[in-house]
Parts: sequence; C-alpha cells; structure tokens
Amino acid sequence: MEPKVSYSLVGAFVVVFGAVLIVIVLWLVRGGPQRSYQNYYAYFSESVSGLNENSIVRYRGVNVGRVRNLRLDPAEPERVRLVLEIAEGTPIKQDTVASLSTQGLTGLAFVELGGGTRESPPLKRAAGQEYPVIQT
Repeated sequence: MEPKVSYSLVGAFVVVFGAVLIVIVLWLVRGGPQRSYQNYYAYFSESVSGLNENSIVRYRGVNVGRVRNLRLDPAEPERVRLVLEIAEGTPIKQDTVASLSTQGLTGLAFVELGGGTRESPPLKRAAGQEYPVIQT
C-alpha cells in the first residue's frame, strides 16, 4: 500500500525552501548584518606590496574595515593613496596613525591603526578634501 503524496505540498515546500536559501546566500554575500562605514584617505610613501583591495583594516588588532581602493596619488605619483572603509563608531582621532603590517607566515598585508588618545579630537575632513586623511 502506497501513501498518498500531495505533489502540490511538496512543490510548495521546495519553492519556499529555495527562496529562503537564496535570501540567506544574498545576506551572506552582502556581509551579514548591515553596518555603516566612513571613508578615509591614507597616503603611503613606501611600497604597499601584499596589500590589495578588500585587505583588512584593524584598529589595535580588531577588524574594523577594509581597503576599498588603492591607487597612485594623482597629485604626487611617488605616493600611494588608500581609501579605507572603516566601521562607524571606530574612534578615529587626529593623532591616529595608519601603518602596514603583515600577517603571520602568509605575508598578507593589512592596515593597522593605532594611537588615538582620549583627549584628541575626532578626525574631520579638511576643506577641499573628499575624505579625512589618516596620518601614516
């Protein structure tokens, strides 16, 4: 004796399961929960080999963002201009300093932010600049 199968119920289950799976994948691709980010410039005079777009930005060892873009500075071609995308709420102060570090044995480079005393005012965009500039 065969059990009665409702093909419309099975079809509905497959459609709902597929839709939920697509939503989860899209959410993960976007980066999980939405966070607000602020952009900053950082200019490096030395080589940034090993660093690429989407490299990690850390503030005292905690992941706070990523390198959104890196290009030669149009005004001074001997410098490299990085656009850093940093999570809102990260205490970027006027005395915050960006430096390049490498990770373990892999040699992958990332940007490490340090400094930023409590007494220092928050870093603001200067007149004529698109984004605030973090010192290196």
